[in-house]
Amino acid sequence: MKSIRLLLLALALIPCARASDHEKDCAELAKAEKSFCEQTAAMGFDDAFLANMADDCFVPYRLSLTRAEFDSKVKAAREKAAGPRKPGPDPDFKLVWAPYKVDVSRDGTLGYTWGRFDLTTRGKDGKESVDTGIYLTIWKRNAGGVWQVAFDGSPELPTDAAKVKAFLERTDLPRPPKA
Repeated sequence: MKSIRLLLLALALIPCARASDHEKDCAELAKAEKSFCEQTAAMGFDDAFLANMADDCFVPYRLSLTRAEFDSKVKAAREKAAGPRKPGPDPDFKLVWAPYKVDVSRDGTLGYTWGRFDLTTRGKDGKESVDTGIYLTIWKRNAGGVWQVAFDGSPELPTDAAKVKAFLERTDLPRPPKA
């Protein structure tokens, strides 16, 4: 009888343990997301992506189906660019973002983040332009337990610019950190 009570108690505690693991997994993924954003500011966009991508990552903006393909396209673009490339971030291209939602699968192997991004670019005339939008990143945990980007992109938003602007200005949508 005592062993049945212990078994029932153990079974009752399993959902609590899973909830605790879920919170821990979400916190770890949020930390990976923050680190990714910080690496982008420190290393530059392409190098930060390469540092965080899974081998089979899909990145729509470069139409890359793998990390190797993304790397090849980055190298080709750098070779095509005029002048030598300085290591580190591009002073004419600054991307910052903040997640609104972070969630992880029950087994802790897949997760996603989405939120707002601000992309500041400087034109040849020296004027800065800021584009704001929504991003979606799907993450997967590698065999070593490290979160890696499996997909990164921006969902298509409605074409009504006023509605998109109003959405992005909501006070409950976190602002990206100031770089």
